[in-house]
Amino acid sequence: MMIKVFEKNCSISGKKVFYLEQPEGMNTILFLHGKTYNSGDWLKLNRTIEALHDLQYKFYAVDFPGFGRSEKNNLDPVDFIDAFITEIQLNDFVLVGPSMSGGYALKFALKYPALLKGLVAMAPAWIENEIEHFSEIEIPVLLLAGEEDKIVDPEIVKKLHKVIPDSELHLFKGLGHPFYFEDEVLFKNHLIEFLLFNNLLGNALL
Repeated sequence: MMIKVFEKNCSISGKKVFYLEQPEGMNTILFLHGKTYNSGDWLKLNRTIEALHDLQYKFYAVDFPGFGRSEKNNLDPVDFIDAFITEIQLNDFVLVGPSMSGGYALKFALKYPALLKGLVAMAPAWIENEIEHFSEIEIPVLLLAGEEDKIVDPEIVKKLHKVIPDSELHLFKGLGHPFYFEDEVLFKNHLIEFLLFNNLLGNALL
């Protein structure tokens, strides 16, 4: 089954922002991207998008300013996420962030906790000196990393798991930084299990 995903644009601070939308469902999940990727890369994970659709999840993926097809602007990345979800009217959603955006996603959860119902941080980057701050995150958090990651030390997610009260940790044996592309099925399974276990399905009937 191929799920139809639409290409969209909006304007934030007078600059074009490109995003993808699969609008069918009662729940919402937003995918961010890493430094060398963009929103379109998530379309490679077709089985993941299909599984989310089966759980009544609307799917969104956005290009950060200056990446993919979004124009540059001067917004702080965390504030950009807030401006984007405000513009397209998202709330009570699950946020997925790998690498660069994993760090942004964790900081977003600290700054705007009421907007999220779950967070997936995948090999989050640039947070080595801030780990203790994330102990204040109270929503369910799924922490993922490849055991052979040479870009972000897997020890970071282990430390996060110790300080974030409601967190779950999975390391992908033999896989590197983009583990979610290297083994989509395993990534999909952990993501779906996280959503089910934490009852992040709203009023959807399975």
